[in-house]
Amino acid sequence: LQDIGTRSYTFSGAMKSAMEICFAHGKEVIVLDRPNPLGGLKVGGPPLDAEWMSDVGRFRVPYVHGLTMGELARLAKATQAPGGLAVTEAQRAVAKLTVVPMRGWNRAMRWSETGLTFAPTSTRVRDFGAVQGYPMTGLGTMFTGFSHGVGNQHDFRGVWHAKIPFDVLEKDLRALNLPGLGFRKISVPNAKTGKPAVGLYVEINDYDAWQPCDLSFWLMKFACRLGPKNPFAALTDAQRRTFLVHVGSKAFYDDLVAKGARIDIDAWLRQWREQARVYQEQSKKYWLYR
Repeated sequence: LQDIGTRSYTFSGAMKSAMEICFAHGKEVIVLDRPNPLGGLKVGGPPLDAEWMSDVGRFRVPYVHGLTMGELARLAKATQAPGGLAVTEAQRAVAKLTVVPMRGWNRAMRWSETGLTFAPTSTRVRDFGAVQGYPMTGLGTMFTGFSHGVGNQHDFRGVWHAKIPFDVLEKDLRALNLPGLGFRKISVPNAKTGKPAVGLYVEINDYDAWQPCDLSFWLMKFACRLGPKNPFAALTDAQRRTFLVHVGSKAFYDDLVAKGARIDIDAWLRQWREQARVYQEQSKKYWLYR
C-alpha cells in the first residue's frame, strides 16, 4: 500500500489491523516498503490523543509523521498500549515482523525526486500535488465552509469560500506570511455550468520552509470570523467526533469552541512544532533510512 505521509490516511491503519490479526494467530508479517511521498524529514501538526484513536488515526503520531510504512510497522510492533497493537504482550513479544527495505531512497527525497510514476491512491489523491495539499487544506475544509479543489481539478490545492471574495481571501492569506507558501487565482472550465470555476491555488515555493499543516488551522480561525456564531460550537455530536478523530487534539477543539476567532493559532503551532521535534528524535530508533 502506498501511504501519503499523513496520519488520517487509512492505509497505515489497515496495515496495523493486519499485523494485529497475524500476530494474534502466530503468523509472520512481511511489509514491502514504499516511499513516504513527503519525504522522511517533514513532520508537523497535532499529535493524536489516545481517546480519539480510530480507523482514521491508529498511530499516536503528529498529523504529518515522516515515516515510511515499514517504519510505522516497526513503531507499531514496539509500542505498548495505548497506541500499540491490540494483542497480548506475550503475542507481541514473539511476533515476527520483516520489513523489506527500499533501495535508493533517503529521507530527504520527496516523491518528485524518486523517478517513480504516482498511481492515484484514491479518487481525490490523484497526483503528488494532492498528496502535498492533503495536510494543507484537508483539515481546514472540515465544517468551515471552505472547499478544496477548483471545479473538478486541483484537489486539496485549490481553496475558496462562497462568502469570501477571492481578492479578500488572497489578501488575508498572503498577510499570514506562511513559510514556503504562495497563492494565486486560477480558473478552470466547468462543463456543468458553462462558467469557469475560480479559486486560489496554494503554491509551495520553498519545500524546506513549508509547514504542511499550518494553513488548515488558519482556515479554521478565518471561518470563525465570518459571522456571530462559532461554527465549531454548533457541531453535532457526530460532527464533533469526526473533527476530533481527524485533528486529534481535544484541548485544541475546546480552545477553538471557547475562543473562536480570538484563538491564538500561532501558539498552538509553536506547541505542535516542539512536540513534533521531540517525536522525530524519539522515532529515529525505527528509521530504516537516513
